[in-house]
Amino acid sequence: MPLPYPAADLLLPAPSPLHFRYEQFQPHTGFDRHRHPWGQINRISLGLIELVLDEQKLIAPADYLVWVPADVPHAAYVRQAMDYLSVYVSATLAARLPPHACLIEQTPLIRALLEDFARRGIGTTQQPWDVHQAELLIECMVRAGSVDSYLPDSRDRQLQAILATLREQPGDNTTLASWAQRVHSTERTLARRFQRELGMSFVQWRSRVRLLQALVWLKEDRPVQDIAAQLGYGTASAFIAMFQKQVGLSPQRYRRQLCGEG
Repeated sequence: MPLPYPAADLLLPAPSPLHFRYEQFQPHTGFDRHRHPWGQINRISLGLIELVLDEQKLIAPADYLVWVPADVPHAAYVRQAMDYLSVYVSATLAARLPPHACLIEQTPLIRALLEDFARRGIGTTQQPWDVHQAELLIECMVRAGSVDSYLPDSRDRQLQAILATLREQPGDNTTLASWAQRVHSTERTLARRFQRELGMSFVQWRSRVRLLQALVWLKEDRPVQDIAAQLGYGTASAFIAMFQKQVGLSPQRYRRQLCGEG
């Protein structure tokens, strides 16, 4: 038997072409498994959002949107207080987006378009200009491309050894040149494989591993200085800069929000 739609969805007219919902979440807000009658764009102001689908978990920082097509069952969880935007998308526009749940990077133009809708408090796109802006938003999302995971994996044999080590030891500071020697390759070849297989550089992938581990250790109340050292950063300030760039707030503020302190 299919999951019923949330009661709030049943009270809404079909988006034409978009419908916006603005909410503020408290720390540790969760949503049980559910589905929506329309495709849904999820946007958070900071931190991370976690969506659990039947066969995957999508973890997205604030610089990504999470796209979920209509009728795809999912559960959601947010760890810290945040502003949240949900955008329902008409079937016509949704057909232009991927047919599966995925992450879409917020380019500067995508961010500006969404912030303009939010600043003006738009709920439904009825005015001609708002409809044009909605169509432009979806076009920008199409052009931005999508990824299936914030931390993608690879079946490439040489990359697998590197990825497995970094997952187990995110503080490992072995350089790509040293890895090339270990796996009998060259630094240039490995760099190309990272871009081709994972869509990012070796350093970018390692930073994401470290971020996810940092989130776990911050929840365990470990000192920021210790976390930085265990993750291979020479100084706490280097770790804080990485965290701020990825999550949108400092480790200290993230931890305060985990504890509901704002």
